[in-house]
Amino acid sequence: MSYMNHNNDDQTDLSAVSGEEKLHALRDLIELTDNHLTQQVLNIGMDPHEEDLIRIEAWRALGMAGSSTLLGEILHAAAQLVRKPEEDEDVQNYVLQTLAILPITEAEIQLAQEVLEGDAYILVKGAAFAILVAHQQVTGATSALESLQSDPDFGSSAKRVLHSKQGSDDDKRKT
Repeated sequence: MSYMNHNNDDQTDLSAVSGEEKLHALRDLIELTDNHLTQQVLNIGMDPHEEDLIRIEAWRALGMAGSSTLLGEILHAAAQLVRKPEEDEDVQNYVLQTLAILPITEAEIQLAQEVLEGDAYILVKGAAFAILVAHQQVTGATSALESLQSDPDFGSSAKRVLHSKQGSDDDKRKT
């Protein structure tokens, strides 16, 4: 069964598909432009009763939803999951990795900063740091990176990113 060429004439119902088939269907997605399918994928990603690996694949697929009219809903759902203390760390990690590739707002920068200041697992913190690096143009990202310069885990990386950004800003001024 292929979901790669999903269109409105063929309303796929991922909730009716078994675990292994669902996993393959999510992995086979090459675009996520249909709102019905996007909503189903988001529902899978948010379902705590779903297998973690399937939820992770759902969040990976949601990374393709940058132009979706459901983007605001996706961002809100991501924040809910990341802030849920009992949530699986691997799922949180992939949620944050998805935010690193989606168009985000200052609210997601603040979420990344919360994760970095909290006691999350280091891989989850690393994904939060990736958000700051990927979205330096979003309000608050540069100041969040600046605040990390003395962090034992991310300080040297934050300095490197800020130095690199400053160098590219200087190059732009020269031209």
